[in-house]
Amino acid sequence: MKIIKKFIHTLLSISGLIPENTTLLRAFFWLSSVAWAIFLLPKFARLDYAVLYFAISTLFYIGLIFLVLPQQGLRLKWIAAVGEEQAYLQYEGILAFAFFHNGVSLGFISESSKHSAFWGDFPPLIVMSLVVILFLTGFVVKLWSAWLVGIPIYYWKDMFLDKKISDFVEAGPYKFLNNPMYGVGQVQVYAIAIYYNSIYGLAFGALNQLLVFFFYFKVEKPFINRMYLNKL
Repeated sequence: MKIIKKFIHTLLSISGLIPENTTLLRAFFWLSSVAWAIFLLPKFARLDYAVLYFAISTLFYIGLIFLVLPQQGLRLKWIAAVGEEQAYLQYEGILAFAFFHNGVSLGFISESSKHSAFWGDFPPLIVMSLVVILFLTGFVVKLWSAWLVGIPIYYWKDMFLDKKISDFVEAGPYKFLNNPMYGVGQVQVYAIAIYYNSIYGLAFGALNQLLVFFFYFKVEKPFINRMYLNKL
């Protein structure tokens, strides 16, 4: 039962709804976002709309973490204004919203540009097998990684507070990969692009992944070296 509860908690949390920190306002924005993704977006499945949605949501997401999380980032003024815990909860709620829409925008690009690639003539069994393998691999690795490091680390609470809040994880996929969530944990985006036969889905998925890795090498890795590995 504990495993099932943790599985559900982790799944909801990486989907933008952190159960223990949910408020009426957060629930409203999350449910509205889900309704937006399911009922409204499909009615506007055009590539130009999809690219605009991706640009806005990704600028919001990547811009937020670049502005807030560096050692001298805006988190300092945020914490000074309302205190550590309240500042983190506010930031976490905004980031969860940004996470959700960034992910949805990538799927929407693939849906809005279906049949734009060259593998539509490949045997359907081969294509669907690749889709299932990639999607399950990415989903499992991302969920497993978040399960191991914990949701606070998933939302970079340690970086926001600039302090160590857990032990450095070297178990599970972290035995073999330095960045399982940023690497293999993102391949379900490519699975969706392959499913829709969308070259744009692949391209924007790769762009999104490059931006995340740029953040990692520019901001997160120096923090990990300083805080967890005692490296300057």
